[in-house]
Amino acid sequence: RQSGQPTAEAAPSRVPPAAMAVQGQVISLDDGWKMLKENGVLKIQEILEDLTENVYKIKITTDEYSQLYTTVYSMCTQKPPNNWSEHLYNNYCASVKEYLSASVLPRIKSKSNEAMLRELVRRWENHKLMIRFLSHVFKYLDRFYVKRLSLPELSEVGSNSFHEIVFNAVKRDVRAVLLALVLKEREGELVDRKLVKDVVAIFVDMGGTRNSLEVYSNDFEEALLTATREFYKMQSASWAEQDSFPDYMCKAEDRLNQETARVAHYLHPSTEEKLLQCCEDELLAIPESKLLEKEGSGCESLLRDNKTDDLSRMYRLFKRVSTGLNPIGHIVRIHITEVGMALVRKQEGASAVGEGEGAAGPSAPASSPDMNPYVQDLLDVHDKYQELVRECFDQNAIFQKAMKEAFEIFVNKDIHKMTTAEMLSNFCDNLLKKSGERLDDQQLDDKLEKVVRLFSYLTDKDIFAEFYKKQLAKRLLLQRSASDDAERSMIAKLKLKCGAQFTSKLEGMVTDMNLSSDIQRNFVDWMKDNDVKLETDLTVQVLTTGFWPTYKSDDLNLPQEMVQCVSAFKSFYDQRTSHRRLRWVHSLGNAQVLGTFSPGGKEKKHDLMVSTYQACILLLFNTQGKYTCEEIQKALNLPVDELKRYLLSLSVGKYRILLKEPASKEVALTDAFSVNLEFTDRARRIKVPMLTAKVTQEEKETTRQTVDEDRKHAIEAAIVRIMKTRKTLDHQRLVLEASQQLMRHFKPDPKQIKKRIEDLIAREYLERDSSKANVYKYLA
Repeated sequence: RQSGQPTAEAAPSRVPPAAMAVQGQVISLDDGWKMLKENGVLKIQEILEDLTENVYKIKITTDEYSQLYTTVYSMCTQKPPNNWSEHLYNNYCASVKEYLSASVLPRIKSKSNEAMLRELVRRWENHKLMIRFLSHVFKYLDRFYVKRLSLPELSEVGSNSFHEIVFNAVKRDVRAVLLALVLKEREGELVDRKLVKDVVAIFVDMGGTRNSLEVYSNDFEEALLTATREFYKMQSASWAEQDSFPDYMCKAEDRLNQETARVAHYLHPSTEEKLLQCCEDELLAIPESKLLEKEGSGCESLLRDNKTDDLSRMYRLFKRVSTGLNPIGHIVRIHITEVGMALVRKQEGASAVGEGEGAAGPSAPASSPDMNPYVQDLLDVHDKYQELVRECFDQNAIFQKAMKEAFEIFVNKDIHKMTTAEMLSNFCDNLLKKSGERLDDQQLDDKLEKVVRLFSYLTDKDIFAEFYKKQLAKRLLLQRSASDDAERSMIAKLKLKCGAQFTSKLEGMVTDMNLSSDIQRNFVDWMKDNDVKLETDLTVQVLTTGFWPTYKSDDLNLPQEMVQCVSAFKSFYDQRTSHRRLRWVHSLGNAQVLGTFSPGGKEKKHDLMVSTYQACILLLFNTQGKYTCEEIQKALNLPVDELKRYLLSLSVGKYRILLKEPASKEVALTDAFSVNLEFTDRARRIKVPMLTAKVTQEEKETTRQTVDEDRKHAIEAAIVRIMKTRKTLDHQRLVLEASQQLMRHFKPDPKQIKKRIEDLIAREYLERDSSKANVYKYLA
């Protein structure tokens, strides 16, 4: 027998002899039931009535229990008409119901509030003990009679009786007291959580042996959820009126945590999701737009003031609501767009002032403003909001999309006809050339990575590619690249973002430079082997035409010193390859010329670092002391405008190696030039300004023309690819699919696509359907 219980749990395995007065004696219904009622039913009820703090004043001994069990056994196994199974089952049911009606219910109803709850809990616990004891006493009924007739088991009869007679009579009052206690706790008062938990457990137990939560749900949970909605509806209205948005969120988060804890303390786990849904609806979903737009403390204010803790809390809270993040994403997108557009407007104003100042002097050359600080500002803004999305919004796709859409708007805004693609390329050029920003390898790689992220927002990536190619060419050919590794790293980043086709020419250019080094070594070896001796050291860079920007050809008449070099290299190269033709691009070359001067009558020598054109001009003066501009032009066969530019760089610039007559800043064909023998400088080695490494206005226009031409070919190629696969397609679908294919590199104009379609029809790649004018067919 377990301590604290009125009887043993197990029935005896045999019938003790003392239980039977005479072997084979028949027990009548009246005698048998009288004995069972007095010694069993009434006695257990009496024991439970007197039970205080789990201490039993009266007990049922093991012998008494055995007699009761044996009596039931005998009465159920006697042969008819003395088999009393049915009567015993009915009497058991009647006695349980009678006790509940006459004794239990009145006691519960006589009390109110928490006392009523305590009485209900005590009576339910007692009832379970009584049913457990009586089920053991009448167990023989369960084993045979109940099974044979498919009747409710004795324990089920006991639970159902309590449900029908007691629970149904008091459930409304009990529910009202429970909800009042929950409200008291929500208002900050202390309540007896164990009592609430025990009463809630009774609602669950009333689901019966099927463990159904129907009673709990219908008779308690629905009312709890309704009360919760009403409570938080009033709370929300009050907080929204009095508190700032951050304070409101702190209170809401605290309340949601309280409700989660409340479920753990005394509610059924199945209630948690529904309870929190009510809270979230009333505290977050319904007032969301009002809260986000709250003046002085709403979402826009939090973003503007960079309140990261509040923004993180806002994300945590509104993530709970199915559509809660979309309005926040919209506000974030507008905010980032406004920040970006403010940068654009600021730069436009600064550029306009710069241009005005540049135009102040009548002879001042027009110079484009330095846009690198603006690009750095864009990078800083991107860093800021990327960190915001990562730290506060957990990289959520809604905010990544909002950030992407915002940056795509202002990153693609031109500043005084200068595209962001060009600015980004200039910024990269400044990072990657020797004279640019000084950074260590890790800092440089990090900054290039950020540039590529910004580049991904460009709609005209092909414009960036073309400018980048021209600037990379100048860095490589003029030996101005700070690091080959950095160049390759940047190309690899672009390749990862846009694919191999996008960077194939850039990779080819870097490869050409490495191959040129090998060719140069082979050329030196060839000269040794063939005993070829040149008066001038020659370094040649062999470039693949398809990779590099298009450069103008010229018919420069080289001085004899250079002709000898060119002829020797041509002989070497023709022996190596028979299917390639060399085309010399002198505009990209440079030379080191030894100049002998006599300042103050003393001989002084300088190593002059000049372009090939400048070298050709200077070498003329070895044979003649003075030339006019016209004579130099005829001797070298240079275009007049180009020649004037180079003559100015040698006679009017920082280093006046030539003397000009007359001494003006304009060059006429009749102007005479001679060597300035009085020229001197502290440095032995002098770098005379050559071609600028920056992209000129003429090159910008050429670049845009190249891009436009390349776009025509790209559009045509996309159209042909699509039509080759589809065979037949209507105009609208063709334009849509072509746009989707091309968007990776640039945003095509539908009018341009239409023009390309018309051109392809004229060239018989496509034809119109004879019955439908807006449908095209592919011609194989």
